[in-house]
Amino acid sequence: MRQWEQAAASREMCLFTGLPAAPQELSGKLQPGRVGRAQMPLLQGDDSINFFINGDPGLPMAAEAILALQAMPLGCAKVGGGLLAMHSDDEQLTIDFAKSFLERNLSDVTIAQAAGEEKLPGSPRSLKTLLIERLAEIIRHQRQQEVRRERRPTVTAYHFNNGFNNGFNNGQPPSLDIYHLPLQITGFLLAVDTPAYRAIWNELVNRSWQRPAAAGKRGKATDPGEPRFNYLYEDLFTLPAQAARFVRTYFLRIPEPRRSDDDPRRDYSPRREADLVSWPLVELFVQEVLLMTDDRVAKLKELGDKLADYTRYQGGKRFFRQFFIVQRSDHFLTLLNKTNIDYTRYKRGAETLFDLDSFLALFMEGDEVLRSDWRLMRDLVLIRMVEQLRDWIANNADAIPSEEEMIEA
Repeated sequence: MRQWEQAAASREMCLFTGLPAAPQELSGKLQPGRVGRAQMPLLQGDDSINFFINGDPGLPMAAEAILALQAMPLGCAKVGGGLLAMHSDDEQLTIDFAKSFLERNLSDVTIAQAAGEEKLPGSPRSLKTLLIERLAEIIRHQRQQEVRRERRPTVTAYHFNNGFNNGFNNGQPPSLDIYHLPLQITGFLLAVDTPAYRAIWNELVNRSWQRPAAAGKRGKATDPGEPRFNYLYEDLFTLPAQAARFVRTYFLRIPEPRRSDDDPRRDYSPRREADLVSWPLVELFVQEVLLMTDDRVAKLKELGDKLADYTRYQGGKRFFRQFFIVQRSDHFLTLLNKTNIDYTRYKRGAETLFDLDSFLALFMEGDEVLRSDWRLMRDLVLIRMVEQLRDWIANNADAIPSEEEMIEA
């Protein structure tokens, strides 16, 4: 800052701070105090006049703004061929992200200098995995420090490449990608880091990391290194739009065999992993992420409990398998109606499986149209059933359809 103060103040004003622009010449082709692409990412070349007022290239910046801009990469993560900068409406969270990235960068600088390297290594993680992993670490640290948060934060990530001959993006033009985590996702991540959910959530996360690559063509095992992806973390960015798939994959443990060999989702199994099916966690998910009302959640839980009781003492494996794999809407409605009649007989008329209001609230749009997300509602009920029938399933493992049957369905 003292070096900047040696020259007289500029007559131009900084676009960002309103302070006088730095009087020094920053580029041989631009007026003093103006920055170009060498100083600010994503700008065009110094000779370009497009997108500047009156065709006058460069942006006037104050010394303070230039210093902050030059220091910014230290608070970013090098990932995916560019820099990742984080911002939150919670100022402390923004600072914690920058501090985390700074500590990693300083460590990498020390290692690179000791090895005689001129370039810093990029993060072994993918962008989305890194973002959620660091956010989870910060949440955990803040909770240990008993940091009080008055509101749920939003998080926005900016991933930018300066473009052209920058050494790692093969001459591509400047680019900026923006990723946003809305309130309901950050709220869910805050909630799962509490004693009631932490153990089961951490287990789901641990079983979602990319697996080491298989042996090469000559039978030699490849260096496993650090996994690049956590697929659960990656899929958080698809929410809430793809909530049905998220629930079915991670909470109900339905396999996706078409995935690559290093993707653990290809080997998920509700048979082997019934202990990971947790209604309390799913209940939290639908309330935080899908904003489902307490009344509707209670109806789902009640239906799951009744169907679990019916399965255990009346319907048996045949019903459970049918309910698990049914995919056609007309078959689903027929199964529900038939089961409601059987359940009423089983209870000798004392109660029904559901009343009209519950049926409409859970599965219908209006009085005549089945909800488009009826499969999601079915899977949520199934999760409650699996949890309630854990001991029964242990003695009737074939009640859960095979992976092939679930795929065909």
